[in-house]
Amino acid sequence: MTNLNIVTIFLLALSSNLDNVGVGTSYGVRGINIPFGSNLLIAVITGAGTFVSMTIGNGINNIINPSVANAVGALVIGGTGVWVFIQELLRRDEEESDVPELIQKTHFSNQSFFRKALMILDHPFLADTDFSGHISVKEGFLLALALTLNNLTNGIGAGLLGLDKTMTTVFVMILSIATIWFGIQFGLHSGVHWFGRFSGRISGLILVFLGIYEYFN
Repeated sequence: MTNLNIVTIFLLALSSNLDNVGVGTSYGVRGINIPFGSNLLIAVITGAGTFVSMTIGNGINNIINPSVANAVGALVIGGTGVWVFIQELLRRDEEESDVPELIQKTHFSNQSFFRKALMILDHPFLADTDFSGHISVKEGFLLALALTLNNLTNGIGAGLLGLDKTMTTVFVMILSIATIWFGIQFGLHSGVHWFGRFSGRISGLILVFLGIYEYFN
């Protein structure tokens, strides 16, 4: 494996986890903690999601022309980056919501499991369903599912590119723990909530860069 492949894997894993910075920042500002056990569970689930989605991408890679698979993988990653960047530009910051958090949580509790996972992506504080100020293992599972669903296309694209599954999964897990911890600390000590918006945009730009690079490589 070349050094360039390692850099590609690292950047892909980083971009897949930059949403965690926004989640952590939102928690840190509110004084919500994620214990290490819950953080580790999130890393394991997102790592498993990465491994499974890359396996799907590898399977497609094995049945079509390698050059076509590489091009499709690059387009999937780059296209995901464009979509993420645009969504981040259009999305309102949850701190600007006019709906009180108590009302939002009441509405959240009436949703289906899958719908809850999608809502958490826009409003991470909803994962703290019992108002305890920390994310339990059960709550961490729902949060992990939300973050994993958000990154499945990255894994499929990485699989199409033929990147190493084990190394990518390990990088994703390590950076998952690190980015959530960093986000919480940043939000806790800075008191600012807007940083998460920029981390999402950076994630999109990284994916666009990787898509362009892999397409012409």
